[in-house]
Amino acid sequence: MTYKPKVYFTSNVFSIKEIGSNERISENYRNTIEDLWQELDQIAEFKYFNGRFPSEEEVEKEIRIFNPDLLGCHLSHPISSKALKNSKIFAISTSTAGYNHIQRTEKDDILITHTPGVLYETVADYTIALIMANLRNIIDLHNYVWDEKWTPDDKWDLDNSLSSVISEKTLGIVGLGEIGKEIVRRLYPWGVRILYNDNNQMEQFEKDYPLIKFKNNIEDIFRESDIVSLHVPLNKHTENLVNRDLLKLMKKGALLINSARGGILELKTLLDMLKNKEIKINIAFDVFPIEPIDVKTLRRLKNIKREQPNMRMILMPHNASADGNTRAKMNIIFLKDIIKIIKSSSLEDLGEIHIIPDQKKLITKKNWKIFNYWDAK
Repeated sequence: MTYKPKVYFTSNVFSIKEIGSNERISENYRNTIEDLWQELDQIAEFKYFNGRFPSEEEVEKEIRIFNPDLLGCHLSHPISSKALKNSKIFAISTSTAGYNHIQRTEKDDILITHTPGVLYETVADYTIALIMANLRNIIDLHNYVWDEKWTPDDKWDLDNSLSSVISEKTLGIVGLGEIGKEIVRRLYPWGVRILYNDNNQMEQFEKDYPLIKFKNNIEDIFRESDIVSLHVPLNKHTENLVNRDLLKLMKKGALLINSARGGILELKTLLDMLKNKEIKINIAFDVFPIEPIDVKTLRRLKNIKREQPNMRMILMPHNASADGNTRAKMNIIFLKDIIKIIKSSSLEDLGEIHIIPDQKKLITKKNWKIFNYWDAK
């Protein structure tokens, strides 16, 4: 290879010194990450931002100065179409399953890869943990002890702090993708009644789990479920999917879980409805429209909890995929895709690369910017 392409990483978290040295990650994964960086060093010139979270303006400035051919990023790094349009970047790899943080150019001729099929186990675990913590009121009861409210005058009592077990509940899953299916696999032996809504009925999956039930109308999920868990990607079809019409269908005391993307839910509408007591539901959120959660929204949630202390509320900092080995596997797929793209010479060489679905459908029909790179090799 006569030309060494430039790769710009929008965070130092991808490096050997950061995720590649994290002791919470298995040694074999750390060794793999080190090997991949050494391989990348042989075939490319690379640079990464000296920090974790560059602003959109900082990313644009670095692209302008370094003038990279490829870009590596993750969910917390906003990539503007303006910066891409005026660059020679022909491919972007994101170490995430979602990719809505990348603004596509009008031509959409820059290849985008992501890391699907990795985090379904850890997010399923996390979702079940949120369900169980909410059903058994773990957060409030912990705070009850922590705040020294459990006194000799308030001993064990037969009807104090009553909860309910999950086997008596109906779980409604919105989006039966990899994560939704993994939740079914884990909860099915517990005897939980499970409903699901998706663009397509999963008839083959239903043969393996015959007691789950497909609901063609999402309204039925919200109307019939004791627990509604969201597992759809954020796109133009799902933005603000969960609106007033759906929220008002939920049962009193039902639980709404969002570990997908904050933009799927009309959060302001939900807060208004909770504040006005139009609905009385419990919530467990790992994602928010603005992250970190903005102060105004957090204060509104605190006020609602203060006024309705029996409401169960769990708020987490977008942490569902934060299993060490899962994050390492995401980084490995991410680095491998970048290396494969650099080594590629034709569309056939991109067959095993994790190109995002809507681009993969059009892979042979568009004039991609990578063609210029191949011509120059």
